[in-house]
Amino acid sequence: MANNKKNNDASPMLIWSILSLFFFYQFIARSSFPTVLMDQFMRYFHLDATGIGALTSCYYFIYTFMQIPVGIIVDKFGVRTVASLASAFCAVGVFIFIGTSNYYIAGIGQMLIGFGAAFAFVQTLKSIVTWFPVKKVAMMSSFTISIGCLGPVIGGPAVSQIVEKFEWKSLLEVFSLVGLCISVLIWLIVRDKKMPVKVKHSGEISLLDSLKVVITSRQAWILGFFTMMLYAPLSALGDLWGVSFIKKAYNVDSGIAAFANNMLYVGVVIGSPAFAYLATILDSYKKPMIGATAASVILMAMAIFCTGMPVEAIFSLFLAIGICCGAMLTYPLAMRIFPESVSGTASSFINAMSMVSGIILMPLVGYMMNLSWDGTMENGVKFYSLGDYQRGVTAVLIFLVIGVALSLLIEDRSPKGTAAK
Repeated sequence: MANNKKNNDASPMLIWSILSLFFFYQFIARSSFPTVLMDQFMRYFHLDATGIGALTSCYYFIYTFMQIPVGIIVDKFGVRTVASLASAFCAVGVFIFIGTSNYYIAGIGQMLIGFGAAFAFVQTLKSIVTWFPVKKVAMMSSFTISIGCLGPVIGGPAVSQIVEKFEWKSLLEVFSLVGLCISVLIWLIVRDKKMPVKVKHSGEISLLDSLKVVITSRQAWILGFFTMMLYAPLSALGDLWGVSFIKKAYNVDSGIAAFANNMLYVGVVIGSPAFAYLATILDSYKKPMIGATAASVILMAMAIFCTGMPVEAIFSLFLAIGICCGAMLTYPLAMRIFPESVSGTASSFINAMSMVSGIILMPLVGYMMNLSWDGTMENGVKFYSLGDYQRGVTAVLIFLVIGVALSLLIEDRSPKGTAAK
């Protein structure tokens, strides 16, 4: 894309802010609506637990599939064009989702949301690397992750409060329009900085060769599967089943359940830098990941089977689970294990694997609930007992147990050392 002097004079902070706003926006669509509005969705689309899980996982299918290609697309067409279109895709996806009662068309809407959302983090990182000095890249990247996680933290309770006074479809219509407004703002504000052309060195390899190096590596698969397992509470509870499970297990209203569920994301905001610091202190990536995953097994078992606890304990428990989920040190560890020439591909591969947890768990939890359902109906919708929810969410616990076993197979590196050559 051609760039003039005016383009290069754009404010880096303003560019980052509007792109982070889109990252925040797509996180609400991904997490807050499916969790808080699950009952409304089940009635509207005439779905049971398996159906709603499958419908929501449509987002994850396309999001996961697009993880590696998005970097190539952003590099080729620029952040401004891609980000504008991505936001528009999300908005149109929401509009399609609420504009039909047909299950399959709604699934297409979910896929469009996932397609647009797949670009949100990558394009924001691209703008950070392009516009900010090297010494600020890590700080700005961490701020971006925090803003994304604030989406469900703020969005969950807000959606819960709004739908008590307004019709849920009206809320999503407004949300769709907001997405279109963000698309316009991105086009008006974001600029692509013209970068000098780099000469390809002999050490550089093609994307296909990079993928070959990664997918033939045993450690890449171990790190990918481990991240998938550790991400399970966020994908299954944080993004879909959390609010309904908390309401059933602890007998609380939607507002409290949404707030408790969002403590998972608050925990990630706290846990990510905390475990990175701990890894430096211990001079090991592996030890914190083993400890966090083992702790998450105990905490998840408590969440499933220790029902009836007070509200404060619920909040603390889900916060602790989220903190453990923040121990995804697989990304910096991949930078140590793999050569610099393929480290980006390795990170994309691990990120794609992490999203597979949603594809598997969202429908699996619903399927396991259906297996124990006793046939009770309420207002035309299947009524699931506490026992049904406990059996379903046990799938998350199983994932975490597998994660402990995988953590023992991880090849450790020193956070203070240099990347593998």
